[in-house]
Amino acid sequence: MKALLVGYGKMGKAIEAALVRRGHDVAGRFGRREICLESEEGRSDLWSVSSAASLAAAVDAANPELAFEFTSPDAAPRVVPVLLSKKIPVVSGTTGWDVTSAAQFAREQEIPFLHSSNFSLGVAALRRAVSAAAAALAPFPEFEPGIVERHHSAKKDAPSGTAKMLASTLEEASGRAGISIASLRQGGAPGEHLIFFEGEDETLELVHRARSRAIFAQGAVRAAEWMLSTGRRGPLSFDDFFNDVSRGENAS
Repeated sequence: MKALLVGYGKMGKAIEAALVRRGHDVAGRFGRREICLESEEGRSDLWSVSSAASLAAAVDAANPELAFEFTSPDAAPRVVPVLLSKKIPVVSGTTGWDVTSAAQFAREQEIPFLHSSNFSLGVAALRRAVSAAAAALAPFPEFEPGIVERHHSAKKDAPSGTAKMLASTLEEASGRAGISIASLRQGGAPGEHLIFFEGEDETLELVHRARSRAIFAQGAVRAAEWMLSTGRRGPLSFDDFFNDVSRGENAS
């Protein structure tokens, strides 16, 4: 895989490390103001990303097979359409923006576009456990579900996209509406999600704690490998990848 890293912050660097570990190449990296492209001679050329036109030109020069987009809620709505317009498959992990139009464009043009609020394999399994517990306790109204989520102080969206996803899972499985979410933003915590079912005299808790961003990077790279190897097109989800691999159909 020859990948372009769109957004070269902490997650971008973690994805680069995961790509290298799994034997892939990095076609280029860009941050907020410029892009660094790797030439065949091993030289890094810097490009200004001051406009959609300059970004498109830089993408042409990089000629990637796929792009990882981990930018910001403000940048993603501008960056992702450029990538998709160049027919480049995109794995997007930016939360806090409306992906509806990007997904529609990907569907119409049959371009692979996988967006997820969380690329952790553990969280994907947690979601299924939450659904099973909520369905089992649905006949017992004394068990009230709720979520506490904690992330690093620099995370902008609250509640997190993962917390919203888990709340939606709870609502669907339990038949309840308006699941309570408490959000904390502290220090450098990569991410923690606690789902609890509070009864009159007992509590059931399900929890996932991320110890580093490496888990999200690894999941994103494995999902990208799956997306390219299976030839799937249009809008996709991390669940599509996880379900396929869990069933042993397309292990990566």
